[in-house]
Amino acid sequence: MIPATVPTAHEFMPHSAPEVAPAAHAVHENLELFGAGFFEAAGPALTTALNRPLAVRVLGVTSVVLRQLLEELEAPWVFVEITYQRGMTGSHWLVVSRRNALALAGDSETVDLDPRHKEAIRSTVNQLLHAAAPPLMPLFARSVAYAPVTVHVVMRDEPLPGDLAPEDRVWLVRAQGTGDELAIDMALTIDEALAAEICALGASEPEPAAAPAPPPEVPPAKIDLILDVTLPIAVELGRARMQIQDILKLAPGSVITLDKSAGDPVELFINDRAIAKGEVVIIDENFGVRLTSIVTATERIRTLR
Repeated sequence: MIPATVPTAHEFMPHSAPEVAPAAHAVHENLELFGAGFFEAAGPALTTALNRPLAVRVLGVTSVVLRQLLEELEAPWVFVEITYQRGMTGSHWLVVSRRNALALAGDSETVDLDPRHKEAIRSTVNQLLHAAAPPLMPLFARSVAYAPVTVHVVMRDEPLPGDLAPEDRVWLVRAQGTGDELAIDMALTIDEALAAEICALGASEPEPAAAPAPPPEVPPAKIDLILDVTLPIAVELGRARMQIQDILKLAPGSVITLDKSAGDPVELFINDRAIAKGEVVIIDENFGVRLTSIVTATERIRTLR
């Protein structure tokens, strides 16, 4: 059993920076970049979800035994499972205390968590993930998408959800959202396998070049040879996951709820790679997409492979 602790106003108290082994230094730097990208747009997303102004900052990245984190937090704990649907594999766990879970649910007056709080937390974190995906695209040189999250409320004497165990060693990205009389502390777990995948995708800063950069992989002079080649373009309005029994019940007039809200930008894919975002427009009774952001020309060339 994990012993009880006395909650503090800010649960993530500052610690002196731990010694980082040279072999883990590069991983630590990569995960710091990932954490900054993941939480980059969390402030506006939480502001919209909670209807209260919030600014989010990353407090740091540490490697800890999961038990150490839980000893800092007031139980019951809320574990939000964040699973990659595209671009990466594996899952994160967003871990918050009871007080911070209630704040994520937009309820700072209630003491106990109930099912309506779980649904509110699920909605808030889904909005946070929708905002996190675009900043991670240049970091990974590919788009990422997340499945709808699941929320678990765990009492102090209960087993942890999924395959988690108190003695697991994980990387933690700690972040804090602060606003008018409100503070929300969040911890995002990254297991060793997912950390290795993040680093392999080039989440570290490039080494300074000692020599002039090599020419582009596809020289401009050779682009003319393929300018008349046609490529499939797909516009993704949103995604959903359904059980087979629900799919079999579909009929004309059925409505499928997607993972995007009305007014959210749609993504433009070429060769299954996201290259742009835009908004849906109607031109002469036809649907179209007005582009609002687009990746660099170099990245667009890579989609031709």
